[in-house]
Amino acid sequence: MESNSLSIREDGAKEPTLMPIDKRYLLVINIKSFYDSKGSRYIDLMWAKDLTQHFKYLKNFTLASPGVRQTPPQNTIQVDSETSFADAKFIDLPSADSLAKAILLLPATVAQLWDAIASSDIVHSGGVSGWPIPMAWLVTPIVLIQRKPYLLIVESAPWRLLPGTPASIKAKIKAYIYETLSRWCVNNADLTIFTQAEYRQSLLTKRHKQSQIIHASWIDEENIISEADATKIWHEKLSASPKQLKILFAGRLIAGKGLLVLLEAMKILDEENIAVKLDILGEGELLSNCQAASKAMQKSVQIELLGTIPYGREFFSRLQQYHAVVVPSTSDEQPRIVYDAYSQAVSVLANNTAGLRDCIENGITGLIGNCNDPVALANLLKHSGENLSLLQNMGMAGLKYSRSLTHEEMHRQRWQLLLMMLEQSKK
Repeated sequence: MESNSLSIREDGAKEPTLMPIDKRYLLVINIKSFYDSKGSRYIDLMWAKDLTQHFKYLKNFTLASPGVRQTPPQNTIQVDSETSFADAKFIDLPSADSLAKAILLLPATVAQLWDAIASSDIVHSGGVSGWPIPMAWLVTPIVLIQRKPYLLIVESAPWRLLPGTPASIKAKIKAYIYETLSRWCVNNADLTIFTQAEYRQSLLTKRHKQSQIIHASWIDEENIISEADATKIWHEKLSASPKQLKILFAGRLIAGKGLLVLLEAMKILDEENIAVKLDILGEGELLSNCQAASKAMQKSVQIELLGTIPYGREFFSRLQQYHAVVVPSTSDEQPRIVYDAYSQAVSVLANNTAGLRDCIENGITGLIGNCNDPVALANLLKHSGENLSLLQNMGMAGLKYSRSLTHEEMHRQRWQLLLMMLEQSKK
């Protein structure tokens, strides 16, 4: 394998340069791109950030995803004007807003994918989830027929039933179908990258297949604060008066994020007259529940809704204000907010799920509890408020950990694995 070379940044520091892969690389995903009446293309701002990392080591890159002609939504970027996208090519797949339409468009979609894969040297499917039909279900059989090197990345399993939540027969059937087909896709990939150990353990049954666990992190080195700044910020937080636990919930306002359990826990703490300030950052179907809970607090608990903040400097600056980020998710996903918190020396209070256990060292970088019920979560928050110095120590430990978990490092590891996969394909 070729080693990294070095380049000089504007600040004089050396940073690794990834030797480019010249093979024709095709990425197939469900994430939509948009183009206006003038033909200008727009994609989600965060997705553009990730694609830019791809371009650092992939010099012949094509993105195949649903294309939609409409006024671009908020938080999108016009890629035509971005120099980093100058060499990127796009294939607009049919866009479906329902399963019925997706099935109707299936022949056209498969035909486009067949031609795109035939014209590629490496095929990358962006996961086994996606609505209305996961792209991996369509890509995998074509790749097998055409015998192309195939990379699959598994970041989530949203079809899985939430623990302790009643499920209909339809939901159970859907979960079974998704699990079965996803396992088939994973077992037929040349390389699968998982974001957590549980996904590999449950989905990869052909243990000889090449796989790797790389946690999903989008933090940039420039956003990670220094140890000196972290120490100063924590001194200010611990010196604040009156003493009050300040926590942040950041994510979609949906039941799967454990939000209803969190609101019930806040009610318990208010009744016990425990001083807690909860800020809620995000939007979603449970917004009205959050508003009602905020108005219902009568004693020592405060709940404030912050709306949304773009991912960037303002977001990271806001994170610094809290003693901890609370992540009571009941699904097995691995929220990126964990690493965002680490980058600002903020510890994490989380539910005991596979995804969260994989990125939080209990008692070292955060606290993991069985928080599927409000009483348990209230007790965890109460304990945390009584031990702010422990939160400081865990926050500082998370800060050190974050330096090896940057967005750039995640892609550097992917680059190395791609080189290994290509070497294997020659044999």
